[in-house]
Amino acid sequence: MKLKTCIFAATALVASLAGTECSAENYQQGEKTVGLAAGYHTYNQSGAAGVIFTYRFSRHFRLAPDATYIFRHHDTDALQLNVNAQVPFLLGEKWDIFPLAGLNYSSWNRHGSLKASDDNHDVSNRTSRLGLNAGAGANVTLSESLRLGISGRYTFVKGYNGAMFLASISYRF
Repeated sequence: MKLKTCIFAATALVASLAGTECSAENYQQGEKTVGLAAGYHTYNQSGAAGVIFTYRFSRHFRLAPDATYIFRHHDTDALQLNVNAQVPFLLGEKWDIFPLAGLNYSSWNRHGSLKASDDNHDVSNRTSRLGLNAGAGANVTLSESLRLGISGRYTFVKGYNGAMFLASISYRF
C-alpha cells in the first residue's frame, strides 16, 4: 500500500469517528491516566516496557506521551519517547477504541565487544532519530480509577522501522 493511500485512509477514519456520540461520564475533559505498559517490538524481536500518560482535551481527543525501553536482543536495544494523538470513541459502557498517530524519538544502541573473550569492554554505537507513529488500540474501564489497554503501532524511523504491541494498566484520575 502506498503511503498516500495509508494517510488518506487514516484521515477518513478519524473524520468518520469525530461524529461518534459518547457518554459524558466516561469521557470527561481533563481526565488523566498514568500507567505501565509491556509488550513486544519487531525490529530486534525483543520485549519492551515503559510508562504511559494520557490527557483528554475533549471527548474526541487525547494526547498520550510515553517512554518505552526496548530490551537488548541481537546486540540492539533502544529508548523511545513518543507523543501520540488518540481519537477515542466509545463501544458500549466500558470499552473505547482509538486510532493513533504521533511523533517518535528513538535512540538505538548497537553493542559489540572489543574482544570476544572480554565482555568488560563493551562498545556501543548510538543512533538517534526522529520518526512517525501510526496505529490503533482499545481500552476497557474496570472501575472508576482502573483501566486496561492494548495497542499496536508501527514506527517509521530511518533504518529502524518496526511495530510495537503493548498491553497496559493505568490509574485514571
